[in-house]
Amino acid sequence: MQAAKKLASKNLIEVALLNVRRRFLDLTSRQFAPDSFEHDLVKYRSKGIFDGTVTGGKNLRALLALKSFEALNPEADTAEIHKMAECASLLEMIQSFYLIVDDIMDGAETRRGKPCWYKVPGVGLGAVNDALLLDVFVEDIIRELYPGHPQVERLCDAYRKSKRITLLGQLLDTASVGDVNAFTWDRYEQLVAFKTSHYSYFHPMEMAMLVSDRLDNHPILRQLAYRIGFLFQSQDDVLDVFGDPNVTGKIGTDIQDGKCTWISVRAVQKLHGKPELEEFKKHYGKTDPESVNRIKDLLEHLKLKEEFINFEKRYSDKVKADIDRVPERLSAIKPVLHGALNKLIDREK
Repeated sequence: MQAAKKLASKNLIEVALLNVRRRFLDLTSRQFAPDSFEHDLVKYRSKGIFDGTVTGGKNLRALLALKSFEALNPEADTAEIHKMAECASLLEMIQSFYLIVDDIMDGAETRRGKPCWYKVPGVGLGAVNDALLLDVFVEDIIRELYPGHPQVERLCDAYRKSKRITLLGQLLDTASVGDVNAFTWDRYEQLVAFKTSHYSYFHPMEMAMLVSDRLDNHPILRQLAYRIGFLFQSQDDVLDVFGDPNVTGKIGTDIQDGKCTWISVRAVQKLHGKPELEEFKKHYGKTDPESVNRIKDLLEHLKLKEEFINFEKRYSDKVKADIDRVPERLSAIKPVLHGALNKLIDREK
């Protein structure tokens, strides 16, 4: 039964993405005369952007929003669920907006097992404009989906707020690059909360709450969402260094980029007061193979991969216990929170 429901949700999102794609192409091209060359050009380019960046992901954010809505509205009819699936699918457009820009900033090579969008022949730095196009039409589609909804303005405002928070997180991320003295748990926790947790976990659930016309209990959900987001990002950090690119679909560059990550923060913490810390500072953030290999040797010596496995177990057990203590008025969404957490246990990509 659970497997069937999971498949049904995935299929709903896949269909919804096709509908969102149609809306996106219509919105971008309708700015020009229907029979004009410009109309066809913009539509063709918009199709390439959507197909090349929005599709092909795991759709985790969209699924989280849809499942949250279904949990909050067990009596929702088919039309309401399909409409929510489209709204949830907008989170994948938002995700692509962030990833396109993030890959350019990081100088990344691959994404989801394919060349990053800016690496595709004929795209280049035009990818920046492509990312902005995905962003600017999200609110238009929200308003198309929910004209007259009592919370449509809050839905749009929640999107704008989520974007502001995420962009500030990106700022913290880039400002921390190479600054080993800034590699503290306080900085890392703020970075993760802003860059990842809000838009990946809280915003999808907030979207479901607002579409359900519920304005209560957002602080409780935010706290739990941020905890789950911390686990997600810390796993990403570990996979960047120790993961198999054939499985993750991405070649890790955190060491070369000098990123503030779970790995680098813990390494600095463990090396405090030891001569190896100066060696870490010397080589971390360098792109030459000798420096990268020296950092990897240091990380292996510190046994950070093994340590993370223990941390992951303790942390996830604590979050599970916190979810179990969610107040009765939010009990409907408990299984969704547990599901989001369980998806992360022992993940390899």
